[in-house]
Amino acid sequence: MASYRGRGFGLRPSGNPERKRNICHFFRDYGRCKFGTSCKFSHDLSGLSPGVDAKPTSAPAVSDVEARYRRWRNILKKFFGPQDRQRLWAGALDILNGDDRELKQKVAQDLNNVNDDKESGLRQVKNLVESRAQPGQFANYVLTCRDFLLVMTHHAFLDSLSLDTHVGALYSIIAGANGDRAVPFLQHLCEVLGTVATDESFPNSREAVESTLIGVAIALCELLKRQSRARFNNELPALVASLENTTEIATSDTPSITGQLVAKHIEDMRASIARAHGLLIEPTGVETDDTLIPQSAYPRGFEMPRDRHDNDKIDITKMIVFPTRQEIMSDVSEFLPSTDLDQPHYLTDKAERHVDTHFRLLRRDTFGELKEALANLMDSIAKDPVTLRNTKLEFDNMRAYSYIDSCIDRVTFRRKGGLQAQFSFLQPPSARKKSAADNQRWWEDSRRLTDGVLLSFIWVTQTGVQHVFLTAMTVSNDATPVKEDSTRKTVWTRLTTRNESNVAAFVDLSCSKTNGILLEFPNILPGTFVPVLENLQNMQRQSRLPFRQWILPDRSDNKHLSIPLPLYARGEEFRFSLRSIQRPGDVTLYIYPWSSSDDSLLINQMVASTGLDDGQCRAMVAALTREFAFIQGPPGTGKSYLGIKLLQILMDIKTQAKLGPIIIVCYTNHALDQFLEHLIKNGIRKIIRMGSRSRSEMLEGHNLRKVSQTETKTRSEKKQTHDAYAALNDHETTINCRLSQVHGMQRRLEWEDLDDHLSFIYPEIHNQFDRTDEDGFITVGRHPFEIWRGNADPRGGHASPRAMRIDALIQKATANVNNLSYPERCLLVEHWAREVQEEAKAQLFDCVREAEATQGDLRNVHEELNRRVLQNADVIGLTTTGLAKDILTLQRVRCKVVICEEAGEVMEPHMLSAMLPTVEHCIQIGDHEQLRPTINNHNELSLETPKGQNYQLDRSQFERLSVGQRGRPSVPVVQLNVQRRMRSDISTLIRETIYPKLVDHDSTKSLSDVVGMRSNVFWLDHTNQENKRQAEVHHQKSKSNDWEVKMVHALVRHIVRQGIYDRSDIAVLTPYTGQLQKLRAVMRNDFEIVISERDEDALAQDGFTINENSDNNGDVGPQQEHRKKPLEKKKLSDLLRLATVDNFQGEEAKIVIVSLVRSNDNRKVGFLKTTNRINVLLSRAQHGMFLIGNTDTYSDIPMWEAVIDMLRAKNCVGTSMGLCCPRHPDTVISVQRPDDFAVFSPEGGCREPCQDRLPECGHRCQSRCHSTAMHDVWKCERPCERRHETCEHPCQKATCGEDCGNCRIILHNVQLPCGHTKNNVSCHLTQQMDRIVCNSFVEKVVPGCSHTVSIRCAVDVTAEHYRCPARCGTYLPCGHACPGTCGNCNIKGNDGEPMVKHPKCTKACGRRFGACNHTCPKACHNGQDCGLCLSNCEVRCKHSQCKLKCHEACAPCVEVCTWSCVHQGDCTMPCSAPCNRLPCDERCTKKLPCGHRCPGLCGENCPEDYCQACGMKNDAQVDVLEFKTYGEINLDDTPVLFLNCGHFFTAETLDGNVGLQEVYEVDNKTGEICGLKDMSTQLAKSIPFCPNCRTPIRQYATQRYNRLINRAVIDEMSKRFIVSGQAELQGLEERLLKLEKDLERTRATVTTPPLLPLTIRNEDRDARELTSRLQARYKAAGQLQADIIRFQKRVANRHQPAHKLHEATIHAMKRDRNATLDSALAALSLRESTPTTERDHRITSGGQMVLLKADCVSLEDKFRILSTLISKYPKTSPSVRLTGHSPLQLTRPFLQKCAQFVADCDAKSLPKLAVEVSLYYARIARLYETSRLTAEKDRAKATMYHNEAKALLARAQELCKREFRDAETLLQAVNESIKLLQKEWYEEVTAEELAAIKAAMVSGSDSIATHSGHWYNCENGHPFAIGECGMPMELARCPECGARIGGQSHTAVEGVTRAENMEH
Repeated sequence: MASYRGRGFGLRPSGNPERKRNICHFFRDYGRCKFGTSCKFSHDLSGLSPGVDAKPTSAPAVSDVEARYRRWRNILKKFFGPQDRQRLWAGALDILNGDDRELKQKVAQDLNNVNDDKESGLRQVKNLVESRAQPGQFANYVLTCRDFLLVMTHHAFLDSLSLDTHVGALYSIIAGANGDRAVPFLQHLCEVLGTVATDESFPNSREAVESTLIGVAIALCELLKRQSRARFNNELPALVASLENTTEIATSDTPSITGQLVAKHIEDMRASIARAHGLLIEPTGVETDDTLIPQSAYPRGFEMPRDRHDNDKIDITKMIVFPTRQEIMSDVSEFLPSTDLDQPHYLTDKAERHVDTHFRLLRRDTFGELKEALANLMDSIAKDPVTLRNTKLEFDNMRAYSYIDSCIDRVTFRRKGGLQAQFSFLQPPSARKKSAADNQRWWEDSRRLTDGVLLSFIWVTQTGVQHVFLTAMTVSNDATPVKEDSTRKTVWTRLTTRNESNVAAFVDLSCSKTNGILLEFPNILPGTFVPVLENLQNMQRQSRLPFRQWILPDRSDNKHLSIPLPLYARGEEFRFSLRSIQRPGDVTLYIYPWSSSDDSLLINQMVASTGLDDGQCRAMVAALTREFAFIQGPPGTGKSYLGIKLLQILMDIKTQAKLGPIIIVCYTNHALDQFLEHLIKNGIRKIIRMGSRSRSEMLEGHNLRKVSQTETKTRSEKKQTHDAYAALNDHETTINCRLSQVHGMQRRLEWEDLDDHLSFIYPEIHNQFDRTDEDGFITVGRHPFEIWRGNADPRGGHASPRAMRIDALIQKATANVNNLSYPERCLLVEHWAREVQEEAKAQLFDCVREAEATQGDLRNVHEELNRRVLQNADVIGLTTTGLAKDILTLQRVRCKVVICEEAGEVMEPHMLSAMLPTVEHCIQIGDHEQLRPTINNHNELSLETPKGQNYQLDRSQFERLSVGQRGRPSVPVVQLNVQRRMRSDISTLIRETIYPKLVDHDSTKSLSDVVGMRSNVFWLDHTNQENKRQAEVHHQKSKSNDWEVKMVHALVRHIVRQGIYDRSDIAVLTPYTGQLQKLRAVMRNDFEIVISERDEDALAQDGFTINENSDNNGDVGPQQEHRKKPLEKKKLSDLLRLATVDNFQGEEAKIVIVSLVRSNDNRKVGFLKTTNRINVLLSRAQHGMFLIGNTDTYSDIPMWEAVIDMLRAKNCVGTSMGLCCPRHPDTVISVQRPDDFAVFSPEGGCREPCQDRLPECGHRCQSRCHSTAMHDVWKCERPCERRHETCEHPCQKATCGEDCGNCRIILHNVQLPCGHTKNNVSCHLTQQMDRIVCNSFVEKVVPGCSHTVSIRCAVDVTAEHYRCPARCGTYLPCGHACPGTCGNCNIKGNDGEPMVKHPKCTKACGRRFGACNHTCPKACHNGQDCGLCLSNCEVRCKHSQCKLKCHEACAPCVEVCTWSCVHQGDCTMPCSAPCNRLPCDERCTKKLPCGHRCPGLCGENCPEDYCQACGMKNDAQVDVLEFKTYGEINLDDTPVLFLNCGHFFTAETLDGNVGLQEVYEVDNKTGEICGLKDMSTQLAKSIPFCPNCRTPIRQYATQRYNRLINRAVIDEMSKRFIVSGQAELQGLEERLLKLEKDLERTRATVTTPPLLPLTIRNEDRDARELTSRLQARYKAAGQLQADIIRFQKRVANRHQPAHKLHEATIHAMKRDRNATLDSALAALSLRESTPTTERDHRITSGGQMVLLKADCVSLEDKFRILSTLISKYPKTSPSVRLTGHSPLQLTRPFLQKCAQFVADCDAKSLPKLAVEVSLYYARIARLYETSRLTAEKDRAKATMYHNEAKALLARAQELCKREFRDAETLLQAVNESIKLLQKEWYEEVTAEELAAIKAAMVSGSDSIATHSGHWYNCENGHPFAIGECGMPMELARCPECGARIGGQSHTAVEGVTRAENMEH
């Protein structure tokens, strides 16, 4: 069709040529004008001034297109009249015809720009469709409509997947309701076109009319496809008729392709209309014309599908692909229509019937046996639920694995995988007791639960046995890892049918954790059949079936159909050039439309010029001149070669005919790879291979997946992708929240779970549970709902379920909920829970459906990239399954030619799927005499069985139309007749039986004889019976024959030993996988076995694993387990091919050995009874073929009988097989059994000895006669006689055939060049003395570092790579010595310069903790804080021992002190308090076990092993003053004290050492202790320690010093209390910081519009949705606040150790009524007994501070959200309920807490905390002020809060002058807050302003160091720890109050005291 753009009708007069004309704006803008040369305006742009916007002639094309687009877009937005419409649509068409992909997409988006308030694009579309031509304006109207239709039908619109939504919206506007807008418009346009076409006053109208007609036809087809309701428009048939009449009128003068194109679309439209009207009429019966049914065909009756179950549909488009539960359990017979067109069917349309039939048959083939097996199982479970625990279920012929005790662990949604469920189940027994590694290997080798396999889950409910189909899926990378053990296994699954009931079942199962049985069907992969079935449904839905007149021929007396040219070849002067396949220099030949395959002259010319044979040339002509062509290629005739030549010719006319990419479809991946590789070798490079199962390295770079990665997205596509991912993230969050909500219904319900539901459904009841009363007071404590419910549990079943009606209860509760009894309350709560759960599940399904729609949009964008890649390719290769899988993308690829290889193996449903909508030429190449399509349900659906004759699903379309059907013409088939594969002895077998016209090519006459065999073709006859039925269920269908396995193995070894045949020259074939497995098991010890991918799958499908061998017991040796042998272990040849007959079609080998297997008395042949398989089996060999089988078993099959007779006639059948020795051909060798080969041909030759000499040594060969190849590699076995040349030592090898190698004789005392000697040196090493390593040790000086090292003599210390091994010795910053060596620490950098790099310190830290006597045991951490001490606490007394960790503050012992004696009396204080009695200096009067007097003091523990009289330890020094030993002292004068560490000393020594005089009054004259000293003015020192080992002295061992020890111990407890409290407080603050960040990060998403369907969205549901989100939002904040409150309770004053001891001491003093006031004050002053509360303020006040901050964070977030809700949802926001009431209500109590805390901080001199809380006060006050208050009292409150905040901030400014830590930054935050308060009340607080304040604030606690250091108190009593030295180094201030604490040079300022009571 000629181009029409830029041409008009020539209606405008030329005007006055003398008058200067204005510039034509249309020509200026678009470079063309609709009026052409008749335009009254000038098209000369040369006179334009530089400022005029003229169309550039030399500017870059991109800028020109962009400028035109901008002008077009401006036109689109204008309001203009009909006269300017032409510019709009012509401009759009011009852009679409350009090359800028981005702008093309923008055109569609701009036309559908719904964001534009004016909706200018949609409005223009609607206005044009509603417009009508005015008289005299027909020409303009046609031009405008033409451009409009060409825009709407442009391939840039219709083909783009990413624009599909926009294009759909445009067609929706065009169509109107039920097509009421489009049909009148197109009807009117057809009438106008008819007028224009017949009116001669319109010159040059033909092109415009024809292009408009094509636009009308395409637009109408597209409209009917997108707007299905338009098919029911009553005026539509009249429109189609009008279009047909107008086309006839417009094309009646001259032949035109337009008429044929329009006629093709009209045919499709009428089919679509007919289907629509057929759906309106309910079929009542089937009427058949008995006169049309041949007498041989018996008319079958049937029962129509009439909703006998929920999936029994008349219309297949309404059927669910996977069987439903009702369908499985139904007893009605499934409707299976016959493929015989003469049999009755309720559909009268042939195409619809054909698609319906093959959909139902393919579905039956897939699910028929499965449904029966599941129905039987479910019936058994219903009768006996124990069946669910059965691990050995029977499934007849179905292969299945069962996993018991299965349940859903969890259900989740992920944006990539959608809704998923994780199942866990009990591992199979064979995998249960394995180790983790072996278990994983078992699962991998078993190939179970692979991605995409079909699963079935069956469980029992109260309503019966339930069932759902699933598919297994791999876990995504972002999935949470699952912990598995040896007993249970997990698998992720997804639903095959995601309808509402299945999703609800998924959720219910996950909630209830119901156990069931999970079934796996490894042979059923939904990905291989679901796309085909769904595509058939779409074809039926659209009434689409290309080539229907050829696929379904009408009855006729003609023998063959007369098929015309392809549509693209029907144009004038079209022809096919053969230049690309001709020899260089020959005259170019052409095939014309009238050319015929019977034209002998043309055929002879082609044979002479192309090298093709006669049959190939005829097939070539027929394929090119028929739009639906069949080529039959018998074995070896070059079908694939012809296909490649056809492709080359089509590539030459690809551009001319606008073919687009050519689709190559093959049945197998292997055949497809081979075909595409040949194309690449022939120079066709732009090939795209679709599918992931290609094994070709050559095609790796042509895979669509790789090529599409280089395709870039447009800007709009990138935005679509971004929006889709963002939406999916929102969907993921929402759906998982819904799932959590549903699961939450299983626990005891809280008020938060019902709050939203009751407020929406039962507002009167909800109001009765409100915390706030009418006066605004808030009820504290338990929620009213919890009080009302009491202990009612909705899952507990306290009430009889149906004792009361729910509606009556609700009515009663509406009046007053308190009137309900306890059982009634339980029942009502249960009812509410059920309602909430059902509503959540309904919303969940809606969300899932929306998410899947978003996933579909995202897939469309990705598929659009694939589509563009495919559209630009020359060839697209894919399998039939892959084509159906990607049909949605391929339907958008404009391709006109489809070539199907292996068409005879393709099921008709698959072939129907290959008929793409745009295809105009279909070429099928195959051979129906070879293998038929493979089906699952052979007995029921195969034409080879009596029952299957009615269905014939395994009959390909190629066979059906080639053979023809009764009374109907067949498709003409051209057969190739010259074979180039087989020698004549082999080809005769199929020529005489199947292909009478088959001839041998001359090249077959030169094929060589098979070496080692007497005959090239032979049948070894035997009577060894086949094996009996296998024990395993999955082996029932397979057969094997052990004798044939051994015979084949021996024969293969014999042929390989000839040394002639390569790895690809030999193939072993067998019809059964059972035999294939046994052959593999036996032969893999000798060969590297090669099995095709299809055979591997077949073995797996029949249950054969890799490690199975021929033994019946299945045991596998270690050398055979699981893995194939590596290539280096091959024994005889490289690779040997094993295959089944079915999977070797299309392959060939020089020698084929066939194991026929079947040998039985019943003469059952099995698979090989059909001529198709026999044909394939006999036609694979080139040089020779050897069959092993029982001739009696096969003689009943006619074809086998003919073959056996032919072989017998040539003496090629016998019970013994003749072998031939190539070197002794006259020697007769005959073998009958496998063992005969080893006897008569042990080495592949004969039994004669080999007479040849071995070339290497000259010895005579010791072997039997063998081939030259084996002789060349034979190793001589005689002793070696050679000597080594250099040393003359004899060879040490055992045989002559081994290489002598190096001399290995050992030499001793070898003198080395360095002067040392060495022993045990191999002789060959002495030939090069410098290679011998000297191992003698010597001392050497390392250059550079000058270290002297002892090292082996051979080591060169001057070498660059040498590293000095001396220790580094440098001290690291941590204080430890470097663990590295000198050479490793001193290295060179990348620039070659020396550098020092020490390794990480490996020693233990060793620093002492600041709160105990322990040292840090961790690995050295380079000065970082050591953390808390995790050692066991050492505090112990006479009563008990602390069991806590050291860092935990233990409680002081408050039992009565046990220290007493007869001289000084009893101590009346608590055990942990300083004692109030005097020490006793008298010697103990008690006796030791030995009978001598105790050497210790009175009142102390008596030792057992320290008797002085017995001479025990008398040498120990006990008096450090006079240096006396234990034996030298007088115990009566100086008794000794025994310490817990084992040392002992005199009392005088220890008293002075520990400082006893600090706590007791001592008489200056006598030196005796005379009273208690007041300790209130003194500070506690460290715990006393042993003078020898410095171990602390403990109370339980030495009570004399308890007054000293207990004072230090209680201070140590207080210090631990502070340190541990600080650590916990810091953890809380870190959690608070994370919470604050999380709230800020998610604040925007929580207020996004609720993800509810538009159909159910309303204000109340929005409010409920937002309330639900907000309730979940503050759960973490609530948990944190609860933890802070618990922390505050733990650190309260009454829990502090000092406070506990104080109370116990007061109690003890009151109890001791006899104590005088003086003694009491002396024992413990009130000042001392009262805890020093100042030191604990950092903990208690810090806890209060963190709680206030947490309240501030939550309150601030609520204010922010409330502001957003008011602005976004003004109507919804009042109904949204925030957790814990509104922020307006929470402000006052929060500010009161802040004000009180500030006052407390002032009292405690804590200015830093006071400033921070003042800032929080100001933030909330300002947020309250800007929260859109309307009530006067609220405004008054805001003013009050504002003034108080200003006062607090002014006070904070003063406090910041005290220079505490971070005072400057806090002052900055204060100043920013003051500025904020100065703004007007109506100005909202921005996030930036708050961020500035937060950045200046200091968050987090200032922890006290936990490692060793010294403790101080500032002048205000605040404790702090610094340094290792013990005093402040620099001028510093207290971090809490700012008081000066440090001077310089390690001095403290006045007022700072050493907190020795806080140290050891």
